[in-house]
Amino acid sequence: MKVRSLLFSTLCVLAMSAALTACSSDNDQDDWSNDEGSKVELPANRAFILNQGKNGGNNAGLAFYAPDKNAANSKDNFITNIYKLQNGQELGDVGQDIIKYNGHIYITMYGSKLLIKLNEAGVEQQRISFTETDGAPRYMAVDNGKIYVTLYSGKVARIDANTLAIEGYVAVGKNPEEIIEEGNKLYVANSGWGSGTTVSVIDMATFKKEKDIEVTVNPNLLLEANDEIYLISFGNWGDIPQTFQRVITDPKTGEKGYEVIADASLFAERNDLIYLIDSKTNWTTKETINTFFTYNAKNHTLNKKTFLQNMPEELGRKSLMGISIDDENGDIYVTTSDFTSNGDAYRFSANGTFIEKFDCGGINPVKMIFLNNK
Repeated sequence: MKVRSLLFSTLCVLAMSAALTACSSDNDQDDWSNDEGSKVELPANRAFILNQGKNGGNNAGLAFYAPDKNAANSKDNFITNIYKLQNGQELGDVGQDIIKYNGHIYITMYGSKLLIKLNEAGVEQQRISFTETDGAPRYMAVDNGKIYVTLYSGKVARIDANTLAIEGYVAVGKNPEEIIEEGNKLYVANSGWGSGTTVSVIDMATFKKEKDIEVTVNPNLLLEANDEIYLISFGNWGDIPQTFQRVITDPKTGEKGYEVIADASLFAERNDLIYLIDSKTNWTTKETINTFFTYNAKNHTLNKKTFLQNMPEELGRKSLMGISIDDENGDIYVTTSDFTSNGDAYRFSANGTFIEKFDCGGINPVKMIFLNNK
């Protein structure tokens, strides 16, 4: 199968914000044709799925998916591992996080200790390796030309998004996980490998830690909604459940604390509405029950009614990997895994109507990003 230059030219026309290096002849080889030898015209609306792979398996992957199903050939609407197709090698060991920024895609590889920068065609532009002192990279936030990466050494690295040069570090807590930006501050969930109880606050101007906020044990997931910080702590897998919380500020003292809202395992946000999933497993029977509900961050109300109107029955019992939302149209994607074979994605419209189920092309599909170039 031929690869690359037609894909580059098509995506460069569709994605005008992509860096010029993404379209240079240095990256071109032969035309990309499908199995029938036809030229591929990629649609403007497309998604990439990060398949995490298995720890130590060196089998992470990046799948391409066309939600509108309007590629020239039906087989071109889904490409199992576009990274390998475009770069002639495997992505690496344990795909941890994926973000889009300024016409590029960035991926952290936990096991391989890498940060990889791709253009919007999935072609690698640059990469950096983290040292043993740095620790393995986990999650990313991006703002004003800088990428902030949590490192399992207990630090956050600030990295130039263009050159991937590491500009500095700040110490936070043990085993930091997700990181988000809000109001010129960075918030970092310090999991402590299951025993942490803090979210660190970093001043972005000085790149120094300001304080730690006490939260429920084992904080992992963070998001921002309505200019507020929300998190999920994974608890202790015993008497403390996975917990959805809001960071609150005392109006008199200005001190930050937290409010427990509900049990929850995963979340995503669009237009200040937080979509929540609570997964509970009976480890004796190995039965999992998933419930789906929402929280309105504008008026701080919890709605226990499911946001999925005609959910396939099996989704309520499967092991879930993630929930991703297309900000352009509000479509909701819930990804599942059996940790051995390829995971699935269940796609719903913004109003919760089931659209389709599809194979994600790899093990443990953890996150999706959406590129909407019109």
